[in-house]
Parts: sequence; C-alpha cells; structure tokens
Amino acid sequence: MRKRLRRAYLRSRTLAADAWFDSRLVARATRKAHVLALGDSHVDVMRHVHRDDAAFRVLMLEGATASGITNPNSKTNASNLYKDRVRRAKPWQHVLVQLGEVDCGFIIWHRAQRLGISPDEQLEQTLDNYETILAFTRDQGFASVMVVAVPLPTIDDYPSAWAEIANLRKEITATQRERTDLTIRFNEHLKERCARLGIVFVDASAAQLDPETRLVKRSLMRADDRDHHLADGPYAALIERTLPALR
Repeated sequence: MRKRLRRAYLRSRTLAADAWFDSRLVARATRKAHVLALGDSHVDVMRHVHRDDAAFRVLMLEGATASGITNPNSKTNASNLYKDRVRRAKPWQHVLVQLGEVDCGFIIWHRAQRLGISPDEQLEQTLDNYETILAFTRDQGFASVMVVAVPLPTIDDYPSAWAEIANLRKEITATQRERTDLTIRFNEHLKERCARLGIVFVDASAAQLDPETRLVKRSLMRADDRDHHLADGPYAALIERTLPALR
C-alpha cells in the first residue's frame, strides 16, 4: 500500500513538473528558455546548473549509451524512452543531449577487442549511431538542439575501483590516459558532426584537462574516487559558462 501511494505521489509530482515546464505562459512570465536535458547519468549535473535565462527539466535515461541509443530493442529501452520524450516536447523548447561517457570509457574498447578492430574504427561507428539520434532530434523543429561534450574519465583502475562491474571492466586494458585521449578525439569528431547538423556543441570538456598530467583536473573529481561522475558544483559551473545565451 505504501509503495503504491509513493508511486502515485511521485507520478503526480512528475506530471505537475511537466505541466509547469510545458507551459508557454510560464516561460514568458519568467523570461526563461525551457531546456529539456536528456542523457545518461552524467546529464544529471544539469539539475545543478543555474542560469538567469534558462530553466531545465532533466530526464536521466538509465543505461543509455551513444552506441545503443538507436536500438529500440535494447534491455534498457533507452531509445524508445528518449524518442517518446522528445516527441512530447514542445517546438518552442530547447533540447540538450549528453551521451558517450560509458562508450569512451568501456564499450568502444570492449567491442574493438571483441571484433578485432581498432578503437578509432569503433569510435566512428558509435558516432554514426549518436548522429542518427541527434538528426532525429533536430528534425523535430525545436528552438535549438545542444550537445554537451563527453566528460573526461576519472577512474584509473577499473577492477579495484569498481568492484560491482569488475567482471566486465577488468577486460579493458586501456589506461586512464588512453581513455582520456579517446574521449578527446570523440569530442572533436562529435563537434564536427554537430556543426554539419546545425546543432550547438557545448564544449565543457576542454577546461577539464590538466595540461601537465593530460588527465582530468583533480579539482573536478569527487572525494569518493570510486564515483566516475565529476563533482556537481565545479562541473555545473563549467557548463554554465559554456552554454550559449538562450531565449
């Protein structure tokens, strides 16, 4: 009974928040652009981004990846959930997308090893899938579509740092430096593809790199070194500065 009541309560809160977010009158009265943020767990940082010109509604799609976001039959159902939410969004709204961290940190390396191809070849295939979903999003005719760069990797040793997924990640021999370099290349290619699509690329990753170590800056990392997400406050501040002016 309590679980049903809680589910009903949470659903009512979601519906109320969606109604507020989808109101053009609210947007005009507050003079804020309404930005629907979609992506993997890293997009949750948008809840900590504060801009005078924007209000954000965040939908984190559990298990979503750039490589799998076009697969309607995936176990996570991320593709169908993504498309359903995009179709329900209003054309006057802005859409922000962030995917790719798990691809750059694990999937690209895993598939390259399994298929006997280079990581760069798998990188391009992953970008092809990502571009497909971005083109779909752009074609819905929103005020703008933005893509946030993939954050740089923070964990240097998968097997010891991530015991709960060690059985998979222990197969990846790429170092943090190699994964960082791949993430940088991924973002460079993603930026080029966004330009071709007429999509805004939000490069909040360039400032994450320590020029001496060529790894992510320590100031952006969480105290818990087992958490692969960047620290919310510093990361949100980077995004706040790199997001374009919205209206």
